[in-house]
Amino acid sequence: MKNALLNRFPPFVACWLCCIFASFVSINLANAADSNLLNAKQRQLLVSEMQQTGTVRVIVELDIDSNGSSSSVDENNSASQSDSNQQGVSDANREASTMRAIATAQANLQLTLNQSGAQLKHSFVHLPLVVYEINARALLVLEGQSDVRSIQLDNIRQPTLAQSTSIIGSDEAYDIGANGAGQTVAVLDSGVEANHPFLNGKVVSEACFSTNRSSGFSESVCPSGNNDEIADGAAQACDFSGCYHGTHVAGIVAGNSDTLHGVAKNADIIAIQVFSKILDSSYCDGNPPCLGAYDSDVIQGLERVYSLRNTYAIPSVNISLGAGGYLTQSDCDSANRSYAAAVGKLDEAGIAVVIASGNSGYSNKISAPGCVTGAVSVGATTDNDSVASFTNRADYLTLLAPGTSIVSSVPGGTYSSLQGTSMAAPHVAGAFAALASLDNKPDKGQILAALLNTGKAIDVSTLTFGRIALGAAAENLMPEPAINQQLSIRLTVDNSEELYFNGVLLGESADWKSSQFYSVNVTQVNNVLAVKAMDVDGLAGLLAELELAGQPLYSDENWKVSTEHVEGWQQTDFDDSQWQPASTYGYYGVWPWYKKVQGWASTSQAQWLWSDERYDDDTVYFRYHITASDEAAPDPVVIETLALAQGQVNEAYSSMLSASGGSESFVWSLTNGSLPNGISLETQSGELAGTPNEAGEFTFTVQASDTTGTHAQQTFTLSIAAAPVTSEMATITISVDNFEDTYFNGVFLGSSNNWMYAKSYIVELASGRNVLAVKAQDVDGIAALIAKIETEQGVIVSDTQWKVSTQTFDDWNTQSYDDNSWGYAAEYGAYGALPWRSRVSGLYGSNGANWIWSDDNELHDLVYFRLVIERP
Repeated sequence: MKNALLNRFPPFVACWLCCIFASFVSINLANAADSNLLNAKQRQLLVSEMQQTGTVRVIVELDIDSNGSSSSVDENNSASQSDSNQQGVSDANREASTMRAIATAQANLQLTLNQSGAQLKHSFVHLPLVVYEINARALLVLEGQSDVRSIQLDNIRQPTLAQSTSIIGSDEAYDIGANGAGQTVAVLDSGVEANHPFLNGKVVSEACFSTNRSSGFSESVCPSGNNDEIADGAAQACDFSGCYHGTHVAGIVAGNSDTLHGVAKNADIIAIQVFSKILDSSYCDGNPPCLGAYDSDVIQGLERVYSLRNTYAIPSVNISLGAGGYLTQSDCDSANRSYAAAVGKLDEAGIAVVIASGNSGYSNKISAPGCVTGAVSVGATTDNDSVASFTNRADYLTLLAPGTSIVSSVPGGTYSSLQGTSMAAPHVAGAFAALASLDNKPDKGQILAALLNTGKAIDVSTLTFGRIALGAAAENLMPEPAINQQLSIRLTVDNSEELYFNGVLLGESADWKSSQFYSVNVTQVNNVLAVKAMDVDGLAGLLAELELAGQPLYSDENWKVSTEHVEGWQQTDFDDSQWQPASTYGYYGVWPWYKKVQGWASTSQAQWLWSDERYDDDTVYFRYHITASDEAAPDPVVIETLALAQGQVNEAYSSMLSASGGSESFVWSLTNGSLPNGISLETQSGELAGTPNEAGEFTFTVQASDTTGTHAQQTFTLSIAAAPVTSEMATITISVDNFEDTYFNGVFLGSSNNWMYAKSYIVELASGRNVLAVKAQDVDGIAALIAKIETEQGVIVSDTQWKVSTQTFDDWNTQSYDDNSWGYAAEYGAYGALPWRSRVSGLYGSNGANWIWSDDNELHDLVYFRLVIERP
């Protein structure tokens, strides 16, 4: 519009007008900087597009009284009406009141904008939104209106481009009735080929919302050429590049044939065409036309779904498009308030809005509109269950689903394989429809919880997401089996307690030495035993033993604990996921309670529990989850090994522990005490094996746990005998100039004061460390030593391996003394060297023994020598 005007002026005038226009926009927008409707970035985007095209399309959110104002219908209701009828009338009344408020706000805004140049493009019925094409003047008027909550650029979004159903377990879901029968999924996309063999007879409603935009930027693809159309055939697939997208997505949701099926194979489709033919070369990367969906058209599609909520059972909407990326949902909501409002409206109506997360490969952002609060955002996985490299993800991504090599329908009655988060999202939309068709009719919240709780964990970097498992989710949503079992409870608390079962108070006691016994009827799968434990002046300790259908259950670390009172803590549905595991103090009979509780079996495996080891929590809240089943209880887990064979130091040891009962598949663990050094417990087989290196008796407790967590414990004592003593005799022959005191392993052997006659001693070498220690003295010169030690393994002679010190220390002559700080002896010469020559009687044939001393300065007349001899 601006360009057409400027073309009527000479170039220099046109340029001058262009500058005036840009200045007008920037100056006036600067004056509106205090407005909280647009942040700086959003305003910059609006101004940038205005400068290019003269006008921009915006979505305006209005501030209305969403509660309505009329209550006369409720007041005039007959007293004989049922509660459900009253609720229905009340809901209809509120909806009508909201619609009137929206229409009034829209009309008031139109009056305000009449002289601004703004062109009304669309008024919503159920959402407080309106679409305008505006110039700079109209933008300033909008920013000055108190009843305008937000202004959002009407952005254009692009599509987020057989074995997948088996990966998620569709067949298992079909077997229990989760096939989508009676459900209708809305697909907002590029249209659907309704007569495709894969989708024949499934499309039950069609609409088209597409935009003819001035200056030839875009054209509507509705069959009538209008901007909107609601009729049979209105959502037919368009006929240029990318128009296969909607038919492919619809096939993933609900396609069905003899050889291939979608996720909810018996569901129907509401087809809503929301794309336009974009003709702008720059937008289409130089290759127009291309697909693009205006935000306002997508939101019209969402409002259309809302208007059909009472005509069809609609569990979900699929949107496989998006653009941009947001780190947080709050940032996304702020920039995309119109989407947030539309998604919130459907969310309140119990309809899941499933949106692709985008294909930009972001590791911390999700594209809009999938990032808004309330949307079920979906990323893609590969066939081998890793996150696809192109998938946008962030810590608030909701779910994952298969999104690579997905075969589905495309226009022309054929099939094709595509990949992208566009393909992942319809798996989840179809899953909502499949699960909603179960006989017990779970609602949106229950279905989402089941998908989240049963999803297969997929790790990527530091984040973990759940890939949907439809079969497991269907099992999770099945009604609980009828149960009629007795639970016996024996309990005591030091000093007093209040005991609740499934939120009902069973009883109280203030005498810990007399255990309390209760018997309750169990009728449901998930049950909770809750205990308020109180002590007078110390820690609140609890001891409990239960039995359900012949299965014993004991107080152990599987109980949960908190020291803070929270309202509803004793109820079954209370969320105790943030509570800590209880600390175990010891088995029944432990100090300070000993075996003083009346009615308690002395062999009980129950443990005293408390909050922690600080001794100062005198009021503690305990919770224990009990799962019941209508199936016969398995035999209790029993450790059959009663005693262990004796082991010996340095000898290989192996003893296999055995257990029975439970699921017959056990994990073994050490719960108390310690194993001998060198022995370990193999967790899967239960084998105690290794080579012990210390003797003694070692007492420890092992636990065998089956796959359900049921376990048994047994305390063992393993005796390790010392290695047999093998004596090795040694002869020590030694001489010192002039005299010496000789010690072996701290024991004094003898002395000599005549260096010419060597002294001999016979000793026994012990296993491990042996020490020969000699105090050497000379009268007027160096204290020198020569020696040989004859052993069964060979001869050891005096050399530089001996340690030396010229200072004395306590215990210097013992085995345990640490001589690491001592230096090594210096060699003077081999036997026969001057001044001694070969004059030492008893050392003939000295096997290379050397005279050794402290150093070469001939000054040390008092020297201490040590030699360490190691034996195995």
